[in-house]
Amino acid sequence: MAKNRGWSTPPSMFTGVVEERLSQRVRVIAMAMLNEIVLRSPVDTGRFRGNNIVSVGAPVYTSTVNVDPTGAETIQAGVRAVTGLEPYTQVFIQNNLPYAGSLEDGHSQQAPAGIYAVSFNGVAEAYRT
Repeated sequence: MAKNRGWSTPPSMFTGVVEERLSQRVRVIAMAMLNEIVLRSPVDTGRFRGNNIVSVGAPVYTSTVNVDPTGAETIQAGVRAVTGLEPYTQVFIQNNLPYAGSLEDGHSQQAPAGIYAVSFNGVAEAYRT
């Protein structure tokens, strides 16, 4: 039987590494979610895509006047929102337009299964470990 010698490196020495990797994982998953949501968003004018808002720490209950038919600006705004993410911080992605609930319920031929739930399920499956 091996003699118990304890930790060769104290756990406190790698706490920062664990926290950084956790923050990185949250950023990666948040951006995967936003990408899925943007790609699954139906497009008429691009207003719905432009109103997918990423916030850190607390939800935001406003909508914007952004019109983003391609979704590129929305994704870049999401990248900016999660840059410098602190460990153990919640990330919120939401769309507060009055018709967002109807779209999520399948009231669009472009997204008959909805947007957010389908995106969540796909990303959750992809990052299951």
